Amino acid sequence: MINLKRILVATDFSQHSQVALKYAVAFAEAFQAEIILCHVLEKPDFLSALPPVFEGYFPPNITELHEKHARSECEAILTKYGIANARLVLPHGNPATETVAAAKAEDVDLIIVGTHGRSALTHLLLGSVAEKIVRSAGCPVLTVRAGEHEFVPV
Repeated sequence: MINLKRILVATDFSQHSQVALKYAVAFAEAFQAEIILCHVLEKPDFLSALPPVFEGYFPPNITELHEKHARSECEAILTKYGIANARLVLPHGNPATETVAAAKAEDVDLIIVGTHGRSALTHLLLGSVAEKIVRSAGCPVLTVRAGEHEFVPV
């Protein structure tokens, strides 16, 4: 029998990750599992290392501001969905790599991630975070696509 104790939900604050969170809530209620909400903070791009020039300036504490904003957004999501049995993880780096690393570190039983369902050409050029997670995770991964038929927990 499947026994889920910890479920990691990857979020980028998109509609797709909101649908993934709805699935996580339903699974967590059914199994009395803990939800671990994971948002990966990507490193600022190379432009942030340049000196201040007109409107292209990034404040020196951009990473700290980004983390503070992400924490606030995650807490708002947990409040919105009324999730009490949850924790936040906010790793820094590549979204796919850090999501899988967080899942391993937290010893999760399931990862749930939204997928954007991009076209074949866009997928070929950009790749897919969800696909990279599926390929490298050490536990089951449920990918959820937002669409016309929104999931409604029973």
